[in-house]
Amino acid sequence: MAKKEKAKVVVVVEPLTEEQEKAKLEASLDIVQLEQNETLDSFSEKIEKGRDDFYKTFSKQRKISNLLIPIVGLIMAASFVLFLAVNQAWGKIVGGVIIGFTLVGMVIFYIITRNKLPGKSQEYLRNFAITSNSYLVSKQEVKEPRLLFKKRYAISDFLPDRVYKDVADIASRNIVEFDYKGHAVQMGEAALYKKGAKRNQKELLFVGRYFSFANDYHFEDRYIININKKEKVDLPTDFEDLVILKEQNNFAIYGKDGANFSKDLCKDVVSNLLSLDCSGALLNVNIVVWAGHTAAYLSYDDSIVAIPLDKKLNSASYQQLKKNIFDILEIMLEK
Repeated sequence: MAKKEKAKVVVVVEPLTEEQEKAKLEASLDIVQLEQNETLDSFSEKIEKGRDDFYKTFSKQRKISNLLIPIVGLIMAASFVLFLAVNQAWGKIVGGVIIGFTLVGMVIFYIITRNKLPGKSQEYLRNFAITSNSYLVSKQEVKEPRLLFKKRYAISDFLPDRVYKDVADIASRNIVEFDYKGHAVQMGEAALYKKGAKRNQKELLFVGRYFSFANDYHFEDRYIININKKEKVDLPTDFEDLVILKEQNNFAIYGKDGANFSKDLCKDVVSNLLSLDCSGALLNVNIVVWAGHTAAYLSYDDSIVAIPLDKKLNSASYQQLKKNIFDILEIMLEK
């Protein structure tokens, strides 16, 4: 008798529409459309309120933990003494019960505080990213700004710039995309590292804000422009094929031997870059330019690099950051 063949079930999967694909991508990157009505005062007020709320919760739990540790230690010590010293059964039972209840209480407290604090911290970090970047893009010429909360830079994003050699690791967060006067700009926080002298050791090459955009230049060469303070930090390291074409106080232009930067970059661009004020929170600026691409590496101190937790927000530093970003965009997009 012939065996019956099982009927094949064919599942037809409908292709996603363009709107569905977009929604899926936005969900994976956690894309937030940024408002553009954030002033320096409203930004500072929101951050300080969120910071104060988070820090009060953190401080309260730390105080409770600091208080409980010696108390629990004394209870445990007394319980062990009772458990070991009293030969009668009641002593061992009472000591064992106290030890058991104490351990259970510690576990319960740990679970409660562990779940509460990370939730608070994640909420604060998210709100900080949204509010701070909303302030930075609150400018009339900026169009369609959005925060790609879960997107991260890869080392490959920085290799074509050839500003830093031997990049071995990277950390990044809070990548923002927007249109500025018809140019697509991507901006984010980043730290670049190279391998240290010892195993598993890393050395910092750069930490601060990075942004890149397309330009309308058509020359063949590559230029690195450096503006720094007297305390030189995060200086470029990948310029073995370049020479110093111009050096003046805290300003230097690197390019191919014989390259005419005044012609390629326009005279006004160079003179305007010379006037950039590298002071306050800003420590160093590296701008790399070639035909079709400009990228800026802005190194900052802890008032920008670190998220305010135990210290108040330095609003003046963020005001300077915003000015630095748009000063460079204006200069480098000038034709």
